Amino acid sequence: MQPNLPNDPHAVHAEHPNRQFDQETSSGRQVSLLTGMLLGAAIGGLLTLLSSSSRQNTKQSLRGAKDSVSTLASTIKEDPSGKASQVINQVKSASSIIQEVASDVQNVYDKVNTELETVKTDASSVKDTVNEAKGDLNSISNKVVEAKDVALGNEEAPAEHQPKNDSSNGSQQNK
Repeated sequence: MQPNLPNDPHAVHAEHPNRQFDQETSSGRQVSLLTGMLLGAAIGGLLTLLSSSSRQNTKQSLRGAKDSVSTLASTIKEDPSGKASQVINQVKSASSIIQEVASDVQNVYDKVNTELETVKTDASSVKDTVNEAKGDLNSISNKVVEAKDVALGNEEAPAEHQPKNDSSNGSQQNK
């Protein structure tokens, strides 16, 4: 068994294993993560301000922020209820605009759906017409092939397409 030392870091970590990465100052106080981050940010900010252009930009930004905050604060101090009613009116106006936009979006959605249904119906009608035309073209194609075969003498014309034998035709053919 090991003796307990008064400032043994392992003994502290054994009691609080999740605090093993905390730093301790020379006085024994623990430095929190937030404090370390703030110190790092402050040191980084000071190092950045070593550049004159960064310093001038920072001064201008801080002056602008100060002026805008002081203007807002004085406006609120002069007429707090007026400023509150102004904010309420702005929110109401924005709300009514948002409602109009929502209504417009719904109208566009409905219109698109209606047009889509019309397009679907028209597409179905076009498909039926194309299929009908395809059947008609197949029939015409068959008749053209048949006419070619008859013209070349490969086939006899069907009875409905046979020329009528008149007696005048027959007598002229005999002469």
